[in-house]
Amino acid sequence: MQYIELDIVRHAAAILADVEEAGQNVGCEYELPEGRLCGLPAVYLVPDATRAGGGGQDVERRPAMYCRGHLEEMLGHAPEEQPGF
Repeated sequence: MQYIELDIVRHAAAILADVEEAGQNVGCEYELPEGRLCGLPAVYLVPDATRAGGGGQDVERRPAMYCRGHLEEMLGHAPEEQPGF
């Protein structure tokens, strides 16, 4: 079973609405080797993503949005089809 708090879904939906209303896309948050973010249009929300923080001293765990290619790279396989409501 997987679960996510609805507050996270609401927050993500608000971000998407604001960005799309401005005619833009939410960018992929995958950090490239040179230290910048990917920036391609994000298509997946990962509720418990991890990334280095605190100058590389800490691991930060928070929701993040990724493009299909980088999510596939992190999973090691293509993202699975997700059931609808």
